[in-house]
Amino acid sequence: MKVIALLLAAAFFVLGILYGLGKVNFFTESGTAHSHHITHLVICWVLALLALIWARFQSAPARTLR
Repeated sequence: MKVIALLLAAAFFVLGILYGLGKVNFFTESGTAHSHHITHLVICWVLALLALIWARFQSAPARTLR
């Protein structure tokens, strides 16, 4: 699960950069007139951060019950 979380984090980070640069706009209906989607960049980076937090929780040592 940790590998999946890290791959998702990397994918969301790269997708956010591409949205910020205006290279990707296939999830929006505005076309090429509005090529820079800063809100999409922020959302992708928040998702990347959440995936990194998920990866961190997956790497925590297992708790033993007493």
